[in-house]
Amino acid sequence: MIGEDLVRELEGIVGPENVSTDLVERLCYARDASENRALPGVVVWPQTTEQVSAILKLANEHKVPVTPRGAGTCLSGGPVPIRGGILMVMTKMNHILDINIEDMLALVEPGVVWQQLNNALEPYGLFLPPDPASGSVCTIGGCVAENAGGVRAVKYGTFRDWVQWLEVVLPTGEVMETGARTRKWVSGYDLVRLFVGSEGTLGVITKIMLRLFPRPRHRAVMSAFAPGLREAGKAIFYVMSRGLTPSAAEIMDKYTLEAVSKYAGMEFPDCEAMLIFEFDGFTTSDVRARLREAKKLCEASNLKVKVAETEAEANDIWRARKSASPALARLRPSSMHEDATVPTSKVAEMLVRVREISKRWGVLIATFGHAGDGNLHPVILFDERDPDEHDRAMRAAEDIFKAAIELGGTLTGEHGIGLSKARFFSLEHGSVEIKVLRAIKKALDPNEILNPGKIWGD
Repeated sequence: MIGEDLVRELEGIVGPENVSTDLVERLCYARDASENRALPGVVVWPQTTEQVSAILKLANEHKVPVTPRGAGTCLSGGPVPIRGGILMVMTKMNHILDINIEDMLALVEPGVVWQQLNNALEPYGLFLPPDPASGSVCTIGGCVAENAGGVRAVKYGTFRDWVQWLEVVLPTGEVMETGARTRKWVSGYDLVRLFVGSEGTLGVITKIMLRLFPRPRHRAVMSAFAPGLREAGKAIFYVMSRGLTPSAAEIMDKYTLEAVSKYAGMEFPDCEAMLIFEFDGFTTSDVRARLREAKKLCEASNLKVKVAETEAEANDIWRARKSASPALARLRPSSMHEDATVPTSKVAEMLVRVREISKRWGVLIATFGHAGDGNLHPVILFDERDPDEHDRAMRAAEDIFKAAIELGGTLTGEHGIGLSKARFFSLEHGSVEIKVLRAIKKALDPNEILNPGKIWGD
């Protein structure tokens, strides 16, 4: 419960216009893009590092929980204030502070939207490669906190590979700078990589320095249609193991294609799965040579290949892929978007196991995702108002995670643990590792006020 005295102190820090206890407003911030919900006691919008520091000092003194939040596009419950308290929304810290062309670096505040930054970089021929699906609305701070990836991660990696330096406010209110402007540095522990992907549990990120990359001048796109899930998995493995470095290697199973066909008015050949490969680079000859080799490998795996001959055809292929989530959302009232990830050699087996799990529990599971790096998105579709169907959906999710771990994979490739996967955390992490993680948390957050209840759940 948030008292009036605390609310007045928060108003003194950020101004009354940046504090709200209104029930309707709090309900709007009670969930993210996952199935999780929890009502904050108060919502605050800081605009400076100093304000963030003052809020955390106040909260730490009174032992009030604080949950950081960006745009709320998270799919695992990371910014859901499960213990109530203060919800700190970072969207008003939204300035691009510097773009350094010579060093190919950008300094931004956490509320900058991914698309906003890339639009600003376009005139300089630069871009930030990791591209989350929610890039038109998601914030850089949220992407860093979750170590977001996206379609291009198969070639360019996740946000962890592009963060050079951070300004972080610790739960005690202390402000820390860590990292360097240089591409190489081994001076002390790598705290940048500790905070990237920490899901807002160790500190509130207030400034981010990002490495940039020259925007490729050419691209080539093709789609490939597999008669079976194993053939699709084999084709992915062959393309990835030949060093062809696609900038995207995506998959959509037949249930996803059926939904997209109805949603977007598109037609697809009869198949069990559709693969999408994109190759980018700085010369046409290089890009086309790699695409031709990928085409041969897919055809050798009994896939039917269609190469996009025009920019419009390439855009149509990507329109199909980007329609997956909204198309599936129309099928059932509720959904769980998982991101269990397996080694590339196990993609075929994981696809088959997901199909078996769907049949076992009698729930529809449509799978799409980033097959080139093994990061699959099984979407469990159900009606949460039906207790029996909800229970079967939860059991199906548990079996998906167990299957990923058995195949040498991980619970999450890019969505984070948050609340949704916290109960499964020990499936992947041993007792000694969890002990070390808890010790790090305790050292930085002695009163455990920052985003409590996430990752390991207690």
